[in-house]
Amino acid sequence: MKTNEKEILNIIKYLPVLLTLLISGILTFYLYFENINKFEKESKNLENKYININKELIKFQIERTKENIINEKNNQNIKLKEKLKEQVENGYKIAFSIYENNLDKSKEEIKKLIKDALRQIRFNDDRGYLFIFSRNGKNILHPIEPNLEDNDLWKYQDKKGTYLIQEMNEILKKTNSTYYTWYWTKPKGDNEELEKLGYFKLFEPFNWFIGTGEYLKDFEAELKEKLANRISEYRYKKNGYIFTLDYDGNFLAYYDKNYIGMNLKDFPISEDVDKVRENMISIVKSKADFIQYKHLNKPEKIGSIEKITYIDGIKDWKWVIGTGFYMDDFYTEIEKKKENLSKTNKEELQKLLFISFCLTVFLFIILIYISKVLESKFIKYTKKIEKQIDENIKKDRILAYQSKMVAMGEMIGNIAHQWRQPLSTISTITTGIKFQRDMGIVNTELENNAMERINKHVQYLSETIDDFRNFFEPNKEANKFKIDELFKKAFDLIEVQNAKKNITFIKEIESIEVFTLENELLQVLINILTNASDALDKVENKKYIFISTKIKDEEIVIEIKDNGIGIDEAIIAKIFEPYFTTKNKAQGTGIGLFMSQQIIIKHLKGSIKVANVRYKYKGESFKGASFKIKLPLIKK
Repeated sequence: MKTNEKEILNIIKYLPVLLTLLISGILTFYLYFENINKFEKESKNLENKYININKELIKFQIERTKENIINEKNNQNIKLKEKLKEQVENGYKIAFSIYENNLDKSKEEIKKLIKDALRQIRFNDDRGYLFIFSRNGKNILHPIEPNLEDNDLWKYQDKKGTYLIQEMNEILKKTNSTYYTWYWTKPKGDNEELEKLGYFKLFEPFNWFIGTGEYLKDFEAELKEKLANRISEYRYKKNGYIFTLDYDGNFLAYYDKNYIGMNLKDFPISEDVDKVRENMISIVKSKADFIQYKHLNKPEKIGSIEKITYIDGIKDWKWVIGTGFYMDDFYTEIEKKKENLSKTNKEELQKLLFISFCLTVFLFIILIYISKVLESKFIKYTKKIEKQIDENIKKDRILAYQSKMVAMGEMIGNIAHQWRQPLSTISTITTGIKFQRDMGIVNTELENNAMERINKHVQYLSETIDDFRNFFEPNKEANKFKIDELFKKAFDLIEVQNAKKNITFIKEIESIEVFTLENELLQVLINILTNASDALDKVENKKYIFISTKIKDEEIVIEIKDNGIGIDEAIIAKIFEPYFTTKNKAQGTGIGLFMSQQIIIKHLKGSIKVANVRYKYKGESFKGASFKIKLPLIKK
């Protein structure tokens, strides 16, 4: 028995033992580390679950708070409008009642009674009052600024350039009451014009309009204070609260009201207060998001604690609204669950190790038995293989000899096909010369031309022998040449056989320089041109062969087409098969196009396709076969 076979048998004997021990060790370590990984994954999942649940909770709290604030803003605007309208309507009723009950008095007396009655009316924490203007712009009543009374304000403009009385007059031409927004200085203020929302109603008896208004800034400040107090009072879960800051970092709402009005800089909620504030404001200015930082002021606890906070805001108020949860609550919860998880995993590991041990013993016994069986079968199989190898060597020698004979037969057939046309041409030329001499006609120039053509065909025959000899050689040498010069060689070689066929060659051949197997490509071109020429034998009128070359997508595209009616669609798919031909046996063997395809694909690394095409030339329609060759453009 050979050394290698002994080594294989030793492997079969001892490998099961080593394999069993290895599997046992790997399995044990795998189970141990898998258990640790499982514990870590479950802990991580628990942490992620806790964080995600609490993130959803705090996000919900902030979204609900923001929604409540927006609803309050909208509702308060509605309520403000209702209150303003109510006060004006009441004032109107009072004025109209005075007017109707005092018709026996003069207009001036009635006007004074109305002014005196409305002058004392106050509302909205004494901020609200009623005023009266005539339609021509004269102020009739202004309880807060009596110096304006009897003044003409027809041309008065606010800071937006609006003529208030004139615009109001135009509105009241279309309706007898309206809401209106304008800018007016605050009494005892700094002369800054602030936005007011008001309600006006036409008082027809004196062509007046009665109105009132509220500074939106005052109303908004009152609303902000009310909402901030409500937020400060709000609690959820054990330590959940919502805080509110302005963009300067001042507390507007906080669970500990002692800090309201204080700035974050004076309130150590974090180790880096400025960064936390900047991050919060940045989030509010873009879109709501979470922020994580170390918090130093947890309710009922002192110390630095990791906190995750959800931040949103009311942009037009420059409010930051946030709430969060503390990670120490999670760590307390996770430690309890980790203890239970560790205990469970330890019990599972012990069970797995016991199962692993039993499985190892079982595998050891099974593998020992299998190794014995394999050893016996291996010896029998080795002898059988040796016998089969001897038989295969004999068969391979026979197949190699047969393959060589087939290849030689194909080569002889190929040479015969390629030589038939040149030899026929040489025979025609020599017969013509002999005939001329027999007739006593001696033309030295004609004979010299004939000898030159014979020499070209002899050179082609010699090159064909070399090409076929090297056809199956992988180390054929390529050379650099021009496509137009190669076509010139091809035309020279087929000139005699086409001389009497009256074929017109339409050439669009570019001078493209390439690097490939010149003689093999020449062989293909001659074959296709010859087939095209033969296809025109049945055409009685105009006979055309079109040749074009061009570069497209880093490829040389050669197209040769004729007007010989085309190839029968039933057989066009078979024309590249070996020995397939539509000619009689005297004209060809059917190997030419097969060899051309093999040369283009295997040796020149290109492609060749054939199709029937319809086209026009000089206004006439033709149909014929089109051979299209594509070769890679490789320059050297």
